[in-house]
Amino acid sequence: MIQPIRKIGNSQGILLPRTILQQAGIEGTVDIEIADGALILRAVKKHPRDGWETAFDAAINAGDQPESDLFDGTKNHFDQTEWTW
Repeated sequence: MIQPIRKIGNSQGILLPRTILQQAGIEGTVDIEIADGALILRAVKKHPRDGWETAFDAAINAGDQPESDLFDGTKNHFDQTEWTW
């Protein structure tokens, strides 16, 4: 899609069709990055862990299980002697 660059006040910009913003999941604000001469627009997540619960549920429903206890072998001296519940 080719869009003209327009003058907006003392700046320049482009208008993006609503359908494109919806397909990208963009609402309100965007994160802008420049990489290899290209502008990359990303939806700003409200919380860094947005979507984790859905992803975990989907993985569990698909039968994914960890191979072992992920915290096995991570105890330290503080955990064994000083930590109380």
